[in-house]
Amino acid sequence: MTSSSDQSGLARVARPPASGGARLTIGAIVVAIVVLVVNGAVLYAVLDRVDVGIFAVQVLITLLLLIPVLLHIRQLIRDRTRFALGTILADLAAEPSGIQSTAQEALDALLQNGVAEAGLIALADDDSEQEMQIVAADGYPANWLASAPPRALPARGALVESGRDQDAHPWVGALTDSFGAYPWVARIPLTSAENPIGLLLLAGRHQRVLEDHTLLERLGAQLATALDLAAMYEASYQREQRLEALDEQRRQFIGALAHEVRTPLTSIQAFADLLQLQPMAMDETAEQLVNSLDQGVQRLNLLVNDLLDLGQSESAGFTVTPAPVELSPLFDELETLLRPAYLLREQTISFEIGEDSALVEADRQRLEQVLLNLLSNAHRYTPLGGTVTLRTTASDGTVRIEVEDSGDGVPEDLRERVFDPYYRVDRNDGTVHGSGLGLAVARQLIELQSGRIWVEDAATGGARFCVELPRAASTPRPDDAANADGG
Repeated sequence: MTSSSDQSGLARVARPPASGGARLTIGAIVVAIVVLVVNGAVLYAVLDRVDVGIFAVQVLITLLLLIPVLLHIRQLIRDRTRFALGTILADLAAEPSGIQSTAQEALDALLQNGVAEAGLIALADDDSEQEMQIVAADGYPANWLASAPPRALPARGALVESGRDQDAHPWVGALTDSFGAYPWVARIPLTSAENPIGLLLLAGRHQRVLEDHTLLERLGAQLATALDLAAMYEASYQREQRLEALDEQRRQFIGALAHEVRTPLTSIQAFADLLQLQPMAMDETAEQLVNSLDQGVQRLNLLVNDLLDLGQSESAGFTVTPAPVELSPLFDELETLLRPAYLLREQTISFEIGEDSALVEADRQRLEQVLLNLLSNAHRYTPLGGTVTLRTTASDGTVRIEVEDSGDGVPEDLRERVFDPYYRVDRNDGTVHGSGLGLAVARQLIELQSGRIWVEDAATGGARFCVELPRAASTPRPDDAANADGG
């Protein structure tokens, strides 16, 4: 429960308690004395002598009137203290901070409102379940905390104790120079969910409100609540710090992984370039395979760059430049790139392009990245000899692109989770494919282009991934098409 921060400097110089009640008491006594003196002067002027009997009666009457006034003043002081305690600790719970600062602020508030002249708050030591560690102290000698010994945690169900303390324990003994050999001391156990977590010790020359056990119990409950909130605040802060550290480690890992992948890609790219320099030595099928190899390596290089962007700053690493994009040429390139993989599994890709959905407003490279990811997923989750369909339709100024497979589909309760980073769906054979980043990146890229992406059931029983983007109003310029082909 205790905070791990440095405790040096917690003890402060003792200061006098609130003096409002003392001033009222002194004022009442002064008024009584003035009344007696005036009455005595009047009596002397009338009788030309001092009548002891009459003066004694006046003194007695004055005392009888003064005692109720003093008792009323005392009650006012207690009521004021109770009211202050009922509000000032509630403010601490409303704005929680660390355990140590909350404890010190609570102790300061109690002493400033005249509850006691010195005190400390001790909480269960993380290293010892049976001992307490002082987290706040006020009114104790300077540097006393450095030599303060531990003390046992109150037993479960312990009650408030108060009175003239003859305990020789240093937590009380250190106060005897200020408050005499037997200071008035109250010990208030602090509990959380009926489990002891610490102790509030208050001390002074006089009892003040320290004999009011009902008030002290309420005070202990309020303080324990404030400390519980402070503990949750600290735990939340430490958890946030750990998450930030883990996130930084993840980004570093992604960056290192991407850099490591670049090395073999460079060799594969060089090999593909060498093969393309000798077209006469290859037949048409071999040439198509080499071209697919070259496009695949280029595509992987782009993905590695995106992975680096993701590792550095999540979606902030992606930039998009929307422009009119023709879908037919883009689909042809995707089919060429994926043909070897589909042939190996004897799968078929079919295209259904609507007449009004041939153009979309999108970043061509980013859209290609998204569709390549969706088609690759469909390939992995479609059985041997299955079919993958790429379909487009248009409505209300938008174009909808669907990638439909004949696999097992995505359960309804997982249709949002599949877009979470690093989440992967198990296949029926128990295997898991991919890094779990593809669909998360795809959603970020589509949303950056004012679109949306989701998954639903396909008529074939598989999954249908849907991408919706704005429909383009005009065809791309020739230089845009050339740049797209070259990118």
